[in-house]
Amino acid sequence: STTWPDKLLGETGPLLPPTAPIYPTSDHFEMVAVSLSTCMTPAGGEERVCIAASLSAAAYSDEPRLSRRRCVALVAGAAALGLACCGALASMAASAEGGNDDEPATVSKQPARRLAQPAPAQPPNTVAALCRAAQQGEPCHGRVLWAMETGIKEHEDWYPGLTANSRFEDFQAFLSKDPVAACPRPCTDTEQQLSLVAKAQAKDASTVHGMDMDVLGYPADSRVVAQGQWCTANEPQQGWSINGCGQGHNLQVKLLTYNLFWWNLFGQRNGNGGSAGQLISSAHARQPFDFMGFQECEDIHRVLGDAGLDGEFEAMPGPHAMCMAYRKSTWQKIADDSQNVGEDRWDQWYGQRAAMWVRLQHLQTGQVVFFINHHGPLPVSEDGGCTGSATAHNIMRVIAQNAHKGDGIILMGDFNAQGSSSRIQELNKRLDHVYSGTSMGGVDHIYSNCGEGAEGMNLGKGAGQDGSDHDALSVTFHFR
Repeated sequence: STTWPDKLLGETGPLLPPTAPIYPTSDHFEMVAVSLSTCMTPAGGEERVCIAASLSAAAYSDEPRLSRRRCVALVAGAAALGLACCGALASMAASAEGGNDDEPATVSKQPARRLAQPAPAQPPNTVAALCRAAQQGEPCHGRVLWAMETGIKEHEDWYPGLTANSRFEDFQAFLSKDPVAACPRPCTDTEQQLSLVAKAQAKDASTVHGMDMDVLGYPADSRVVAQGQWCTANEPQQGWSINGCGQGHNLQVKLLTYNLFWWNLFGQRNGNGGSAGQLISSAHARQPFDFMGFQECEDIHRVLGDAGLDGEFEAMPGPHAMCMAYRKSTWQKIADDSQNVGEDRWDQWYGQRAAMWVRLQHLQTGQVVFFINHHGPLPVSEDGGCTGSATAHNIMRVIAQNAHKGDGIILMGDFNAQGSSSRIQELNKRLDHVYSGTSMGGVDHIYSNCGEGAEGMNLGKGAGQDGSDHDALSVTFHFR
């Protein structure tokens, strides 16, 4: 076909804005399809069997004639190869069945726009190749956001079955039916489960005498801090740090850390009209969160409910008013736990402080990420005893004794420690310091072993007036 309509129309209208620079004119676009088939009736009166091959090629260029020459050459080669393969298959089948009834190969023009053909059945371990989420920076991601934020509001009839409250995945699934949108089909829950080839919690040859030899391991030195106290910690060997971006999968991970100021925002102001939930919902709509860590969180289901995400995220209540949640359509839990790592000083004592962690595997790529959430001891930036650098050493020991080689590692939370404190200075030696907030002099932090190229954003304290007393922080990581 050598024509291309000015607007690509679906059954109900254009799926993308007509002004989008993705619709080539007829002078610059060529698309040719070749269909080859052969049929036979095997001996014994069994059902008629057909073998078919379909090949298509398209070319686009600022130079129309050059585009056509390339397209014709490409299709000629593809047709010759397809015909040879089809003939060989027919000959083999005929020899096996005792005869055949060949029909000539045909060349047919196809319409310039058509819905994608159904994918053939695939074995479970190849499902991930057929579906995936659109990644930030890809053209599809921008088109989905345009449809969600602009298209559905200005042209609701273009998007049958969708509303302004539909999920990102719903819009991507709709646009994936239009080949011009260049959107991959998002995975269903079943496909995501099938794409997980092996569970990381399965014990294998890396386990020796009951010890998992694949964990990072903490290289303890003889130097000790907070000696004689319950939180006593060995410092690690000089120069030790955790670097590297996991297993090298091309994966984006978006997270949120947020101290909810629970006693005031929820206890005294009854949530202030869902202030925190509105903030989370708005940020999630722009790009879905994978993981969220909360401090001063006494009811994770209320927070997720205010954000309209209770059914989408797996809620994980933890010790000392900490909570976590992960997107269960995208991740599968391998293991989780928590451990006390510090304690408030006597004059501001609310109790011991923990590090709460979960090890998750991405269903589509298999990448494992170790998330750890922390709410640090008071007073702010205090040093010494179970309040100072011993807390940082204990956090790193928890990571090293539970994270595995190849894991992406993300540490986040309200550390109750500013950048000049001994806690933060110690952590800066061991992980990449990716992003920090500004409230309380900058006590909210995010660390990783893969901080290069990470993008951080301060989302503010909550929707409307007087939300939390801490900023909600969001960071998008790139595990390449």
